[in-house]
Amino acid sequence: MRINREITYYAITIFLITFATRATNNMVGTTTPLLARYDLSFPNYLVGFLASAVTAVNLTSIVFINARLPGSIRRLLFIVSNALIVALLPMYFLANSLSIWVVSILTGFAYGLIMPNILTAASIVGDQFTAERILVLYTLALSTSLVAGPLLETYLLMRFGYRYVFLLFIPLSLTSFALSFKVRFPPDPKGHRRSINTRRVLRNRGLISALLANSTYSIPFTVFTAFIAIYAQSIYHVSRYLAYFSFVPFFTTSFLTRLYLTIRVPRGLFKPMLISIVLTVIGIALLYISSSYAVFIVSMAILGIPHGSVYPLSTLMISRGTSIEERNTANSYFSAFQGVLGIVVPALFGISAELIGLRLSMILLIIPVITVAAIFTRFYLGSGLEAPRPETPSSR
Repeated sequence: MRINREITYYAITIFLITFATRATNNMVGTTTPLLARYDLSFPNYLVGFLASAVTAVNLTSIVFINARLPGSIRRLLFIVSNALIVALLPMYFLANSLSIWVVSILTGFAYGLIMPNILTAASIVGDQFTAERILVLYTLALSTSLVAGPLLETYLLMRFGYRYVFLLFIPLSLTSFALSFKVRFPPDPKGHRRSINTRRVLRNRGLISALLANSTYSIPFTVFTAFIAIYAQSIYHVSRYLAYFSFVPFFTTSFLTRLYLTIRVPRGLFKPMLISIVLTVIGIALLYISSSYAVFIVSMAILGIPHGSVYPLSTLMISRGTSIEERNTANSYFSAFQGVLGIVVPALFGISAELIGLRLSMILLIIPVITVAAIFTRFYLGSGLEAPRPETPSSR
């Protein structure tokens, strides 16, 4: 009984810190490009380079710091990084065309020491069944925050400019900092840390499957984060709050999808992945052909479904394919690979938008999505990950 109560309390902690952290992180990631584009007059290619620079630093902190440090030091840096976010948000309010680079890069560095550890913390409690439930609850918290955050920001943008939004999210960052002391870290491997074979982890079928699966959506999503509100303003000439509102239907259908996955954790992963890939292609095509803001909103709602499904399905692939001792390293490299996409894709899209326009650049995203989907299908069907491990739910 006590164990169940402790797990419940911990699940609530994971949900709340994930909600507060991801809401703030998403606000920074989606509002900084708008601040740069419309308050600081950055051209599209510089907006793309700014997003890429932030992700490059984020990737560095994940791979070269988080993935290599023992748990006790990672925990300390995790807490310090949450405190740093609280201090950085007011700096966005004061940012100019030079300081925005410094503040954004520091923020990206801090989140590289925060997000992978929350993911790992969500997957290490209880038996395999319990861990998968908390892991899907973690993804549900991500989606909940991504509905509430954009709704709040849409409301704020009706009354305030982009700079003020950063100040009004400080209470959420303070919540993350307060809860950071409660997050658990997995024990370090017994003996020398070299007992974790990095090459073996990188060749792990669960990790490779997750990387391929998540790439089918991460490629367009990195573009949406930096450019979709700019796309709405440029193509449909709507106000700044209506442009930002495009995230609301997107994250609402994402939330509903993850709510379903929380209630019913899938045994087989390939069929929902295939549906997600098809919806991604349909949504991007609809973005290209849509002639009105209303149709654009419908396309964003469609694209929210694979956003809600692909990430939790990918994390389940890692959970089913790795041991607890390997989990932090696998999750770090999983996050790092998303970082690589976040470096390359926004910069290329920004350049493309300057050369051939936003609309045509958007439809070209279908090409890498279909290519990676084909590679994923061939690899995953031979991986043996289609059913979860044989552990049964705990009876405690």
